[in-house]
Amino acid sequence: MVVSQKNMNSTLKNELIRLADEDQALIEKLSNTGELANYKDEPHPEIKKIFERNTRRAKEIISAFGWPTISSVGEKASDAMYLIVQHSVLEPEFMQSCVPLLEEQIKNNEAKGWQLAFLQDRTLMQQGKPQIYGTQHDVNKDGIMEPYEIQNPETVNEKRLSLGLERLEEKTKELQERYDATQAANEARKLKMANENELS
Repeated sequence: MVVSQKNMNSTLKNELIRLADEDQALIEKLSNTGELANYKDEPHPEIKKIFERNTRRAKEIISAFGWPTISSVGEKASDAMYLIVQHSVLEPEFMQSCVPLLEEQIKNNEAKGWQLAFLQDRTLMQQGKPQIYGTQHDVNKDGIMEPYEIQNPETVNEKRLSLGLERLEEKTKELQERYDATQAANEARKLKMANENELS
């Protein structure tokens, strides 16, 4: 039986979306229960399994088809491929190998520019090098959100805007607000559990 290109692309599209959805659903679940707070330096065991499985499949897909483009699998599935690669943190060399693939598709308008910024910055950070676009942040000992070291910080906003990202200071503020809200929710959860334990 001969499988048409259209049917093959549809199958790949559905698979990519499913893999990415499972990734995000698990992260959301563990985040809501507060379990992720105990795994800052390594992935949660359940997340590790998902990352490993998805990375393995991403390698197979790239080997067989190249980078899944917007025109071949649709925008949502192409975005899903980016997410899977961005979460392939257990195999940094694979992530690095995807940077030029993604860069080429962006030139062809077959992928989104902001995805290159996030992927390239993460791979540079993994190598202990300064990032280019300021997409990677961390919280200091005082609870303040800060970007990792940036190459040529005086031109970072120009580079960010060229790929469709907001200005760095705007993003840092947004991330700080999100972090503060998460911390407040975690504290409220701990207080509720403590009260429930006292009543039991």
